[in-house]
Amino acid sequence: MNFKFHVLLILPFFWAINSLHAQKNKQKDSIQLRDLFVVLEKKHEIKFSYNDKLIKNKFVENSFINLPLNKVLDKIAINFKLRFEKITERYITVSKSGKLYQISGNIFDKKDKKPIEGASVVSLRRNKGVISNENGFFKLSNLIEGDKVEVSFIGYDTKTLIVNEELTSEQLSLILSESTTLLEEVLVSDYMVGGIDKKTDGSLVISPKKLGTVSGLTEPDILQSVQLLPGINSPDETASGLFIRGGTPEQNLILFDGIKMYNSSHFFGMISAFNPYIVDKVKVFKSGASAEYGNHTSGVIDIETNKEIPKSFNGGFGVNMTHFDAFMNIPISKKIGISLSGRRSFTDVFKTNTFNRLSKKVFQNSIISRNESVGTELYDSKNDFYFFDVNSKLTYKPSSKDIITFNYLLVRNKLNYVFNTKNSNRYITEDDLQIKNTGIRTMWERKLGNNSILRTNFYSSTYDLNYEYNGSFDYGSPYTQKALKSNIIKDLGFKSVFEKKLNEKSSFLTGYEFSNNSVSYSIERGVKSTISSTKYKIADSGNNNSHAWFFNYGFNNYKKTIVNVGVRTNYFTLSDKVYFAPRIYFQQQLLPNLSFKTSFEFKQQNIGRLLEVHTSDFGLENEVWLLIDNEELPILRNKQYTFGAIYKANGLTFDIDYYRKYSKGVTSATKATEGNIRGFYQGTSKVDGVDVLLKKSINNYNTWVNFSYSKSRYIFDEVNNGKFFSTNFDTTNSFLWAHNLNLGNFSFSLAWVWKTGTPYSPVERIENNGNLVLGDLNSKRLPAYHKMDLSSSYSFNFDKNKKWKGKIGISLLNLYDRTNYLRRSYSSVWDGTKYSIQQSEQLSLGMTPNLVLRIFIK
Repeated sequence: MNFKFHVLLILPFFWAINSLHAQKNKQKDSIQLRDLFVVLEKKHEIKFSYNDKLIKNKFVENSFINLPLNKVLDKIAINFKLRFEKITERYITVSKSGKLYQISGNIFDKKDKKPIEGASVVSLRRNKGVISNENGFFKLSNLIEGDKVEVSFIGYDTKTLIVNEELTSEQLSLILSESTTLLEEVLVSDYMVGGIDKKTDGSLVISPKKLGTVSGLTEPDILQSVQLLPGINSPDETASGLFIRGGTPEQNLILFDGIKMYNSSHFFGMISAFNPYIVDKVKVFKSGASAEYGNHTSGVIDIETNKEIPKSFNGGFGVNMTHFDAFMNIPISKKIGISLSGRRSFTDVFKTNTFNRLSKKVFQNSIISRNESVGTELYDSKNDFYFFDVNSKLTYKPSSKDIITFNYLLVRNKLNYVFNTKNSNRYITEDDLQIKNTGIRTMWERKLGNNSILRTNFYSSTYDLNYEYNGSFDYGSPYTQKALKSNIIKDLGFKSVFEKKLNEKSSFLTGYEFSNNSVSYSIERGVKSTISSTKYKIADSGNNNSHAWFFNYGFNNYKKTIVNVGVRTNYFTLSDKVYFAPRIYFQQQLLPNLSFKTSFEFKQQNIGRLLEVHTSDFGLENEVWLLIDNEELPILRNKQYTFGAIYKANGLTFDIDYYRKYSKGVTSATKATEGNIRGFYQGTSKVDGVDVLLKKSINNYNTWVNFSYSKSRYIFDEVNNGKFFSTNFDTTNSFLWAHNLNLGNFSFSLAWVWKTGTPYSPVERIENNGNLVLGDLNSKRLPAYHKMDLSSSYSFNFDKNKKWKGKIGISLLNLYDRTNYLRRSYSSVWDGTKYSIQQSEQLSLGMTPNLVLRIFIK
């Protein structure tokens, strides 16, 4: 044999030896797929079902054992073209998958056809996905035939796709619809402007995150935004002084994530106590509220934060001319998320022009403004004021059917005012006022099948007001003065609601609510000198348990016929009586774009807020909360009827309501009669009104007109000869014309407001003892109120990936600096020789600018 022949014989032998050695090394660093399955079954308590031929002689790296299950299966599926399908929580089948696919396309909003940025597109088998970009575009690879792909975005219905050849052959155009709960189908979207929708249950829903620029505001203040709606008025220009169809502010029910709020504002009403950047939606009922809501006789403002677990960290921070704030949403895991937010004023450190304008309005006719008018030559003063609020929420989803949330809320305002003579202690006074509202809630929501939900809440709300005045005077005969005032509410509650969708057209909810209200107030005043001392104290406390059962049925025949009917029974232990509160909302389509609507409701309330005169010389917070026992104070009862129509076509919306409200159990010790009546009386009220909205949309421009006619009157047998008279805050006519325009990253808003002046009682004469003799109660009116507000904002990106976004904005309240009169009253003044009449007036805000800078992080 020659040499070449020997080489040919030896080469296969060496190749076989080398292959055997390589295989031994491979087996040493890897594990057979069959053996890996055995390890995974024991480790994750699962069971694989497969054909042995599929995995024969297949090896994977030993490191696969330590990977999470979904990543292991994903790698195996790609490497060996296998398909894993989860049959139950325990059993997984293995089959041949064939080739890999890729899907791509764009995601749009069904309502406005705009692309949705940030939507999730996830392969359920691989538990991996992508996020759509600013154009709504996405691309997802390494898919196998039969894979389920879930497309979702917060606030929208989830869409599920099944991967096949046809699905991957072209670019997809996916449309997502806004999600709704059982009774929250949208009747009119963009009711006035983007972010305000009208629901089929008669409510109006404001979504702050979608709300455009609001005239006069740099940021979407919750309670100021509510005032955009027809029929809701704030005669004193505050955020919290909401008169909903003639009802007084304390008659409103305000909920924050199910927590009852007794103080809903900062800076004595000028700023809402709720951070708008953590709020998901604000549901407003002017009438026809669901039987689920109780213990109020006017409107409902139900504020909800987001209960979804964030996919990734996001947050933001900002500063304007009164305060700064920050918020963040943090995903701890796929099942746990945390939301944190906080706001604090910097007015105790640095006072801006905006704060000074607000202060001038807030402190007018108070001891602070009277002292300041004396001048600074002889006296010094120090006014330290600040506010803050914090909110935290933990969301836990132990399963696809359960959501558990924990909330904590703290709202606080503090003012300390010192006034004294310069370089001496001959005259020194100090006023200290603290107002705090804390709230805690635990909520468990469970889906009982596809069409039922059980929702259970436990909450605690505590309101705490403390005012202390100390005065020391030394003008030859030294003496001191002291005044104390406290008002405390402790509200504990439990509520369980069961909702069920019977079919495509009807659903119902039913439930039980328990609450315990412990309310107390104490007012003390005293004078002490070297000669004598005087002191008096007024105090009261009460405790009431409320039990309520409620039922609500909803029917919606594709928006042609809408019926929401309910009943609520209330039992108050303090009055030992049962009250029935029926509710109904009905709407019928008459023509394709025209519908008729009507509602009726009957309500009761056993907690109220009355004026007290003992600390009124301070000029701020001269009201106290107290329980109504139906003996000294009658249970407040109200019934309301409404009739109206709504028309919507081609970007035009016309909505009109006529309403009539009757209330029994009203007293003369409320804001609506302040200063006009001497004595305590019981009576009734009557409100007749019309609310009109006319809105037109043209591309990126919206304009709307709100007009409200409201005649709010009281009657007391012992007052005004037993005749009806207008309430102090009766605003007969109110007109608003607003404009919103979006141009790229710029947004503009302009609004003009005109209102009838509020009424006042003229003085006929003053008697020798200083008593004022009034003419007919509230028979005169102040000049008409009008102003123009302007806002503008610009949004921008800090980086190409748009992870950091910014916004700057400016607003001007009362653009042409109109002097508006809000209130007028009279008092008698002794000048040492005789009494004279002194007229005092409360003026509106002058031209007030504000600036904002915000940063958003995705």
